[in-house]
Amino acid sequence: MENKKDNFFDKYELYAFGNSIYCYEGSTVLKNKLNITDQEEFFKAESELAFAGLLELQINPIKGNFDKKHLYAIHKFLFDPIYDFAGQTRREDISKGNTKFCVWEYIDDQLDELFVKIKQRQKDFRLKSELADFLAYVLAELNIIHPFREGNGRAIREFVREYALSFGFDIDWSKVDKTQLMDAMIESVFDSKSLKACLLICLERK
Repeated sequence: MENKKDNFFDKYELYAFGNSIYCYEGSTVLKNKLNITDQEEFFKAESELAFAGLLELQINPIKGNFDKKHLYAIHKFLFDPIYDFAGQTRREDISKGNTKFCVWEYIDDQLDELFVKIKQRQKDFRLKSELADFLAYVLAELNIIHPFREGNGRAIREFVREYALSFGFDIDWSKVDKTQLMDAMIESVFDSKSLKACLLICLERK
């Protein structure tokens, strides 16, 4: 697992509308437990801490029922050393590039609907392509909901990886180019075919 690949999605031109309640006054640096206000210094420290958490989860994945509680537990594990909002739903609207994510007031409702579908689909996948298709759908939905103020990409990918593990598959995200994966995530707002193609490359039998 390469550090730069793990935080690529989260650092792609993320903006809040108006002054962010999560940033230091007059700054774009997120308030953090490290009390770092320099953007470059904070980016490095945050990336390293979260990467260490991801490495630990490779060995000891978080046990859960692949529901909202499970996803939020992953986010809290990864980002609790850094952010007070770890494992909490964001409370402001955000966007990346031309993509506006779910209005924050509707996040919980959208997640509830999605996790009902995930629970209904929890059965064995006979074919790798079937699993890739469903994982692409889940990734695309969680991405557009974007439940957290920061760390969505890393938490979502780990959640999907752990879900795949329950069916005897692992996901090695390093098998695809980060730009290809990023483009697939952006495209998944409208069509998840490219994301499925990435997953077919990354999925491997345990």
